[in-house]
Amino acid sequence: MTRQLSSELLKLRTTRAVAGLLLAAAALTLLGACVEGLSPGSAELVTRDIQRSMFSAGVTAVLFSTLAGLLAVTSEFRYGTIRPTLLVQPRRRVVLAAKLAAGALVGVLFAVVCVAVAFVAGRTILAVRGVDVALEGGDLLPLTLGTVLGSLLGGLIGVAVGALIRNQVGAIVAVAAYAFAVDAVLFAAAPAVGRYLPGKAGDGLAGLPDADLLAPGAGAAVMAAWTLAFVVAAVWRNDHTDV
Repeated sequence: MTRQLSSELLKLRTTRAVAGLLLAAAALTLLGACVEGLSPGSAELVTRDIQRSMFSAGVTAVLFSTLAGLLAVTSEFRYGTIRPTLLVQPRRRVVLAAKLAAGALVGVLFAVVCVAVAFVAGRTILAVRGVDVALEGGDLLPLTLGTVLGSLLGGLIGVAVGALIRNQVGAIVAVAAYAFAVDAVLFAAAPAVGRYLPGKAGDGLAGLPDADLLAPGAGAAVMAAWTLAFVVAAVWRNDHTDV
């Protein structure tokens, strides 16, 4: 298992698409923090909710870690390297477990980078505009560790979705369509239902300032349940279908 995990991490480190996703996540986090921090007037920026929106820009990591986890599986099927991988390690569950572990670690990396970018940008904007930090002690845990946990679970979901769909283009389109259509539209139309979807549960876990979202603890439980469901489905497909 240790050697297989090392192999999976090496694949991710040497895949330019993963590095590109990390840079894109950091850039969008910076953009989000700047938009949330520079758009409001000073009278609005002093409020806790506006500052929470600015510092929560790091939640971008969740979507991008999902895409990175997805690539960990679909790239192997796209380029045919899954066959030599299984020849070296014929136990499919070991291979899938290693990919899940690698996806989780990549998710943590994405979150750490994005949270750092969000907090550095946010503190810089507040200092430049002469505004004091209004966050309370209870805000920091979801904004930091909540985002890390959400991104970790996002990486696991990405690996599971990749194992379920396998076609790289189809899997990317499915995740993007869900994130920008199903998740957002259903939450806007019926927030009482939409907040239980994986994406919005992750937003709640990260402490985004929206009264319709779940509390961080409930968001963690819901997102963990979704992750478990996807992983179980991926294990079943992995065991019962040919490569």
